[in-house]
Amino acid sequence: MNTQANLEGITIVASQQPGLATFSNYDELKGLLQSVHDAYMAIDYAEFPLDVAEADLKALRKAKKVLNDARKELEEGYTKPFAVVRDQLDELIGLLKEPEKRIADHVKELEREAKRAEIVAYAAERASSLGEHAARITGSPAFFNPKWLNKTCSAKQWRADVDAIVERAADDIASIQAAGGDARQPLLARYYETLTMDGAREFVEALAADVSADAPAEASGDEGPVGYKVLKVTATERQMLKLMGELELAGFDVEVLEDGMPQPMREIDSPDFADYVCFDIETTGTFGIARGDAEAEITEIGAVKVVGGQVVDRFDMLANPGRKVVPHIARLTRITDEMLAGEPPVDEVIARFADFCRGFVLVGHNVKGCDIPHIARAAKRAGVAMENEFFDTYQYAKKFRDVQGWDNVKLEYLSAQFGLEHEDAHRAWCDAEVNVDVFHRLKELASYHAGVL
Repeated sequence: MNTQANLEGITIVASQQPGLATFSNYDELKGLLQSVHDAYMAIDYAEFPLDVAEADLKALRKAKKVLNDARKELEEGYTKPFAVVRDQLDELIGLLKEPEKRIADHVKELEREAKRAEIVAYAAERASSLGEHAARITGSPAFFNPKWLNKTCSAKQWRADVDAIVERAADDIASIQAAGGDARQPLLARYYETLTMDGAREFVEALAADVSADAPAEASGDEGPVGYKVLKVTATERQMLKLMGELELAGFDVEVLEDGMPQPMREIDSPDFADYVCFDIETTGTFGIARGDAEAEITEIGAVKVVGGQVVDRFDMLANPGRKVVPHIARLTRITDEMLAGEPPVDEVIARFADFCRGFVLVGHNVKGCDIPHIARAAKRAGVAMENEFFDTYQYAKKFRDVQGWDNVKLEYLSAQFGLEHEDAHRAWCDAEVNVDVFHRLKELASYHAGVL
């Protein structure tokens, strides 16, 4: 069979119009090209000189070009009329886009205003329990969160946020009224602006300093000599922490001389160890058991294992706490209910943490009153034995506060004083990581100030 002759005779009979395309001699051409295909495939080109293969290749490529050219011509003929109409339709659609956007923006703004009014009304109703303080709380510049106006923020979410702010405000106002003393009104005014008790004690101290600087000197001995009494207060850990906080807010110096609270793990006060696990936890927070809310539960454990002064391993796990995260805690830690939904339960996480730190001293910052009790309670509930000793760098850092002139000994403050990176504060893994360096720096200070402290 002369295959080249067959290829020379290819003629395509096809037509098109919008919505319809026909290929009249498709079956005929398919039969022809199938026979050409079979004939070429049967040839053993090893038996022929190069010019025969080159000629056949040229014929095949020519036939392919005829078919490709026909396809392009039909495609262009079919689509070109629509391209013209498409451009015209785009022009007409464009005439509607600007007024559509203008009206849509207006509708969006009206929806936001309606949502704001709904939130304000709900907040006023919820805050009515605060009595004379209600309007000052809901009118505070720190009260309204702009994210509440986003479409992605559901009514359930912003209502929970409002409830949390109002409930926290009730506790804070009660503390100010109970322990604020002469600074009660300035403290309330400050609280109305910030809705936070952070720095309240420092504010009271600064206020007292300003007043004493301007006031005339009083006759000495009017108030009698300053002294102290040793009181024994029997209470739960939570009650004790609240009482100590109120005493500090009222301006009293509170020093723990003897600690009779149950200690699930033994505290050590000397950093004479080389191997340890530096750790931190995050929790859900709680609105308070007295209000019917459950205990706070662990949401994250982060830890760094140090052997001979070198980091050798890390631990970081989120945990499903089995309850909701308190809104202001979620904002602080950026750990949300959605993030925790698919994580393992606290019992599993605490068991894995116990394996990670078994045989090591636990080192943490301000862990004695919070982290250690949470860890111990979770371990007991999971049936896990945790008998680690622990060392609190917060207590250790207090020894250097005066000689260094520090304002406080919080972890964020110390990391800034030491020039350490602490970009993801209030996440357990980051706080544990930076606390390793803070611990090293504190031990260096101890060597530097040896014999002075």
